[in-house]
Amino acid sequence: MKYFIKMFLLFGIILATELLAQDETFEEKIKSIIQHEFFTVNVLVQTGFRYSFENNDFQNGRTFEVANARLSFKGIIEDKFYYRVFFNLAREPNLLDAFVGYRFGDCLLITAGAMKPKQTLDYIPDPGSTDFIDRTKITGLLVQSREIGLSAEGNIGGLYYFTGIFNGNKLSLNNNNKFYGIGRLQYTFADIMAGQLQVAVQGSHGRSDGVRSGSSGPTLRGERTIYGGDIKMETNKFLLAAEYLEGTLETEDFSDRKEKINGYYFTAGYKFFENTMFLARWQSWSFKQFDFRDNQFTFGVNHEFSNITSFQFNFDTFLPEYGDKHYGLSLLIQVQF
Repeated sequence: MKYFIKMFLLFGIILATELLAQDETFEEKIKSIIQHEFFTVNVLVQTGFRYSFENNDFQNGRTFEVANARLSFKGIIEDKFYYRVFFNLAREPNLLDAFVGYRFGDCLLITAGAMKPKQTLDYIPDPGSTDFIDRTKITGLLVQSREIGLSAEGNIGGLYYFTGIFNGNKLSLNNNNKFYGIGRLQYTFADIMAGQLQVAVQGSHGRSDGVRSGSSGPTLRGERTIYGGDIKMETNKFLLAAEYLEGTLETEDFSDRKEKINGYYFTAGYKFFENTMFLARWQSWSFKQFDFRDNQFTFGVNHEFSNITSFQFNFDTFLPEYGDKHYGLSLLIQVQF
């Protein structure tokens, strides 16, 4: 199966190269060939470079990398049923999404299977649409990127909601017969300073023994409760965003007490040129039982060559409470359609 997917991805890249040589735009060509309501193919390829100013593993050290090689198949059947199968060939596990759903209307969509829970502002955008190359540290410490379960979501005017019940073990079968609940409530104010203002609260709770919290957090031995809030203001020219996230976790590091991890970030961006935005992000995260708080500042430049190709540059300064500062830069170029 993996070899078939890789061959298909290679064929897609060759096809894309051929299409770029045509007189019509690539977007027009690709939509007419492989993007239809009942069956759509999407591709995201990201390659990058990391350089730590010291000879250490900060931001993965000094290395070239293939960050993503994602292939998605999705569609809508009979105007009501929808599906998606989503792979990342650049890392294990390859499977990301595998779900089917039923659309009652804009106010209610029911989805079942493997999916990305829409909990935190930082994790909602796909990797090809993020403000920075890396997501925030606090998100990686607390939030899972994928879960298997059942969700309901919808829009009622400016109000958006997401709620779901999941195994709580990422993309594994339930190992303790306990479920993990996730919810988000968001409201969008339109026509604010020629843009829109979005505010939200979110939370999750459940027992997930033996599971690693987030992608880089501690291993759980029992219950976890996560909650937070976020705000985002965006116009054609500037971006302002902030999020706070806190988790109370029963971890394997401490058998007699709970660990509390919290953190926040602030993001500001301004589009100085039509296709180029400059950004800055300050983030901070702490562990109560280990008694430390670390900080990191990131300067970024995002440039769009077209609606399909783009480039990102990040310069990071790590400012730990204890230990030495670290500096590093990251580069990323992507094709997404």
